Amino acid sequence: MSLPVLVGFAGVLVAAVATGLLAGRCAREPRIHFILWTAATLALTVALAAQSMGFDRGFGAATFRAVQLAALLLAPLWLGWGLVELVAGSEAVRFGTRLVSAALIVVAAVILVTDPLTAQPAGTSWPSAGSHFQPVALYALDAVQVVAVLAAGASELLAALRARRDSRWRSALPGVAAVGLAVLMTAGLRAAWPDRSVYPLLGLLAAALVWFGAARTQPVSGRDRPAASDGVAGRAGRDLSLIHGEETGNVLGSHGAASGYPQPGGGASREPAGSREPAGSAAPQPQKASAGPASAAARPYGRILIFTLLDDRVTEFDRLAERTAEEVRIGEPGTLVYVIHLVPNAPLQRIFYEIYRDRAAFDRHESQPYMKRFVADRRSCVLATNVIELRLKYAKVAPLPGPPSPAAEPVPAGPGGTQPPSAVSQGRPGSRWLEPGPAVGTLPPRGPAWTPAGRPPAGSPYGGA
Repeated sequence: MSLPVLVGFAGVLVAAVATGLLAGRCAREPRIHFILWTAATLALTVALAAQSMGFDRGFGAATFRAVQLAALLLAPLWLGWGLVELVAGSEAVRFGTRLVSAALIVVAAVILVTDPLTAQPAGTSWPSAGSHFQPVALYALDAVQVVAVLAAGASELLAALRARRDSRWRSALPGVAAVGLAVLMTAGLRAAWPDRSVYPLLGLLAAALVWFGAARTQPVSGRDRPAASDGVAGRAGRDLSLIHGEETGNVLGSHGAASGYPQPGGGASREPAGSREPAGSAAPQPQKASAGPASAAARPYGRILIFTLLDDRVTEFDRLAERTAEEVRIGEPGTLVYVIHLVPNAPLQRIFYEIYRDRAAFDRHESQPYMKRFVADRRSCVLATNVIELRLKYAKVAPLPGPPSPAAEPVPAGPGGTQPPSAVSQGRPGSRWLEPGPAVGTLPPRGPAWTPAGRPPAGSPYGGA
């Protein structure tokens, strides 16, 4: 048995194992780029099997077309398409890539299957496409491989740029590079190599690189990536909040591009960071973030995570989220706000709103063992994830109040029948300041989560019945 045949059989084994592992990953995480890469390794398996048969018994029209379709058309295009699905932050870019890729696959596949070969392949030597296909088929292959290589190159460049400011992408960058290299190896089958063993070896290495890339892109798999806001169906409702800070009523100042943030009484703040409550108000006074180089270098960092859950895994996700939130409450003084929202009009969505003291605090949060465990455990519960990065401009943060005491005395009316300043809002119509609650960095006693108005939301899975 010749060396090319042995290398081809080894490649079939490697590609088949990679396909099986990726298929299992797809069953747990049905995400587009995993599905495409699984299909690509399956195509490589078919191509390597056809190569082994051709090198052993001689190539024919069927084995020649199988190699060209699977290894030179489908595999590189699916790999490049998967990279775009993983890396691209724009839904328009992903949608455009889907349209272009699907059109190329259909058109090019029809051309390659129906092309009358200029010469029938024969013998055990490698049958090059240029020696057997008509020019139109060669143009179709050229177009497919150019698109695949450009998609891989652009994806690697974008991932490298994101890796400069995001630690998750730094760890995923080798995986993105590995899949991009696999695209180049499949395109390399068009070249004339002096040894026949190089062709099955390229397919073997491409399959191995795809599996390595899928394993290394785990931290940012699927839609775990910075993206523009795609909108959320419904409004965020019941929540569990963990709030940390120096004092009640901190103002977290930064020169960011974001607009105002939600206030305890609802709505978004549109006031400058230096605004104050009228004199006499008992509400805690905001503190201005220190100005200067130090504050610019350590400005707060925020993000919003939008999870779409699998229908039968909602309870398990909520259990994992509550356990992790408790760990964050106890052990992360640098986490200023950690809020988990339920969406009444979208029961399969969970929204995490997070504010950290600075980027270093966020990195410490991400490196905690319980966060890594949460990221791993929640994969079986999540269908899709959107991550929206925030640059904080202005916020008022106050702890949530505990349940009202049954023996609480009614607040007496002041002169003229008005409530004292501590009991009503000051300066902003329609807003209500929270009464002083627990110490900053703690939660109210276990029980129903309390809204800013002091009413427990019905059916909340967080904090008890």
